[in-house]
Amino acid sequence: MLEQIYPIKLIEKSPIYAFLMGISYTIIGIGLAVLLFPEDPALVAVALISLMFYPTISKLMKQEEAIESKREEFNLFIFLRDHKYVFMVYILFFVGVLLVFSFFALLLPSLATNHIFKNQIDVLYGFTGGAIFEQGLFVDILQNNLMVLIVIFITAFVLGDGGIFLITWNASVWGTIFGNLAKSAALNSHNNPFFYFGVVFAIVAPHMLLEAFTYVVSATTGGVVSKAIIKEKMLSRRFNYIVVNTIISLVFALLVLLLAVAVETYVLGNVETYQVIIRQSFM
Repeated sequence: MLEQIYPIKLIEKSPIYAFLMGISYTIIGIGLAVLLFPEDPALVAVALISLMFYPTISKLMKQEEAIESKREEFNLFIFLRDHKYVFMVYILFFVGVLLVFSFFALLLPSLATNHIFKNQIDVLYGFTGGAIFEQGLFVDILQNNLMVLIVIFITAFVLGDGGIFLITWNASVWGTIFGNLAKSAALNSHNNPFFYFGVVFAIVAPHMLLEAFTYVVSATTGGVVSKAIIKEKMLSRRFNYIVVNTIISLVFALLVLLLAVAVETYVLGNVETYQVIIRQSFM
């Protein structure tokens, strides 16, 4: 029914509707998960959100594959231009999901947040401060994010559009962590938690969106390639062309991920406001 409320033509008209879908689907998903699985709603909520968004992203990915099937040679800039719409839809949906999880993490009492979003809060989030660029932290973050990038590509490749679950999961984790961080710091310092969240979001947005973009490129590439390879004969000219395109796209995603990790490492080690908020949250 929901895909009829938000038909594909509406999304094609303006990608901003993907943001509204992220908000509405997340509210519905969290609500249903709490009602139906009150003992462990965290992962169920992510699964429900992904399922609701799946018909939309599946139709979009079929259109993206049709574009690739007509291409005779690969150009990275043309690839990004031709698929910019699905990138925008993914990112806007991602931000919508993240903001709703952040809102509930900010609004709900800590006990309720720790129960409803237990899986998200259990995700380890390390940081160090006082260094211009901490090499060990860079490597740790890169290893974690690179693993996510690879898993998203494999999931999208094997399941077609299955990468949406991991993208939604990451949005829920970041939203919960940033919301909970801002709430805890604000309570300990007697400040407004929504103001603190605005500060945190402004600080982390650059590297967060860069990182999210790499995951979206990975998911889009895996989904497009998965559908295209089924139609092509093994080791044919078109098959080899698709493989080369995939490698180039993933290398590009890796380069952007390196930039995102470098920015995140610098922010964690050098933005004093962020360090103060983190310290206040653990007081």
